[in-house]
Amino acid sequence: MDTQKTKIVFYAKRNFGEKMNASFDFIKENWKPILKYITYLLLPLCLLQALSINGLMSGTLNVASLQQNPGVAPGLESFGIMFFVSYGAMILCAMIGSALITSLLYALIQLYNSREERLVEITMKELRAPLMHNLKRYFILVLALIPITIGVFALIAILGSLVPLSLVLLIPALIACMIPIMLLPPIYLFEKVGVWSAFAKAFRLGFATWGGIFAIVFIMGIIAGILQGITMTPWYVATIVKYMFTLSDPGSAVGVSPLYNLLVYLLAVLQSFGMYLAMTFTLVGLAYQYAHANEVVGNVSVESDIDKFEQL
Repeated sequence: MDTQKTKIVFYAKRNFGEKMNASFDFIKENWKPILKYITYLLLPLCLLQALSINGLMSGTLNVASLQQNPGVAPGLESFGIMFFVSYGAMILCAMIGSALITSLLYALIQLYNSREERLVEITMKELRAPLMHNLKRYFILVLALIPITIGVFALIAILGSLVPLSLVLLIPALIACMIPIMLLPPIYLFEKVGVWSAFAKAFRLGFATWGGIFAIVFIMGIIAGILQGITMTPWYVATIVKYMFTLSDPGSAVGVSPLYNLLVYLLAVLQSFGMYLAMTFTLVGLAYQYAHANEVVGNVSVESDIDKFEQL
């Protein structure tokens, strides 16, 4: 890691290109500690998540094979209990993984900003305190979001059933509000504010820089999708090959070989790990988008002639 390069300033006004550059520069400068601690924290989770993904896929393919038989109409019972257990386990693993990757990356950014030597020779001992702090606040945020999300969708369902035409306005409004909400995790993890204050600030910053958030998420999402596709494709192809051989010949060695099943499992681990690596781009991008928005909106009340519309 080249410590002679200029340190990336976190809180600064940036145009779209500068935000992208800051995000990529942070990842490029610190890819070793990022990869090291993602592996340390998330690889064990990926070992469990791979089991649930394979179980989910097996149940789905089993039902698909039943549909090949004329006169058979598979119901929910055709999926089997393991399908639903695998589905629940996959959701749980994804929630834990999202908490870990978000808390870890933002802890690394916090340490990068506060340490004079940045992330050079960062140790788990130094990382533990901000990581645990972020995890605690992340789960508090999730607990607050669950009833809010249920309430919002319940309200939309009720209004939609009473006045169907209201969905024409409600659904676009919901989609528009989801963009500012993306700033909620960085606000709540980077600042010492309460949940409701974080919500208020997310909407204040988010609507002022709506276009920038959308652009960052869109571009970083494409990059993340390409990376995730690269790590997912081998597992997907191996699973389909296994299904095709099993379907054509139930006694096929490919379909029952322990070595082939082990290969499919390892590829599932790879695709799970790749998913969390891919999330790095979007999460880091949102962190620098938040830092930019904080500077822009923070100066709106001071400078009366500031332009409130962000230039992408």
